[in-house]
Amino acid sequence: MKKIFYTFIFLSAFQFLNAQQIGLNFESFPGVAYGGGGGYFYGGGGFELAYQHDFKQGRIRGGLEYRIVDWGNQTGINAAYNHPYYVRGQWRVSGSSGIQLGLALFRERPLFAWALEYSPELEWQSNKRFFANMSFGIRYTNSPKYKNYGKINAVLELPVKIGFGFRLGSKPATQ
Repeated sequence: MKKIFYTFIFLSAFQFLNAQQIGLNFESFPGVAYGGGGGYFYGGGGFELAYQHDFKQGRIRGGLEYRIVDWGNQTGINAAYNHPYYVRGQWRVSGSSGIQLGLALFRERPLFAWALEYSPELEWQSNKRFFANMSFGIRYTNSPKYKNYGKINAVLELPVKIGFGFRLGSKPATQ
């Protein structure tokens, strides 16, 4: 009985592994509105190291983000759900809805920051383990305590991301 149990666990681990993906996204954050008004501004650039896991319908995604802003830097932990809209062959069109909890590395003490984001995404998957993606979305970011230092504590940005990654299993994702 133990052998059957261990065999089941061993085979389940391989199935679980096939659904995992690791990716690196390079980001740019053009902005369109802020707490004091509207108008174009550049909210910096950065990168995100992301982990994805496929399910029957969609993916969950988590990651770490580092962003370079003109007044300093920002770090965050991202969590998102990615829903497929169109899948055909090696192409996948989807949308990710996510939240970020992070820190604005400002002055001696970092300030709490949070964000909500929605990004439509286009992905190409090779027949091997490689994939490439790009997205253009909308993000609202807020750092409530930053208003003690300046007028702009909330911004609306249009993030542009381009990235690549690898599936950890041997089979392409079925989504």
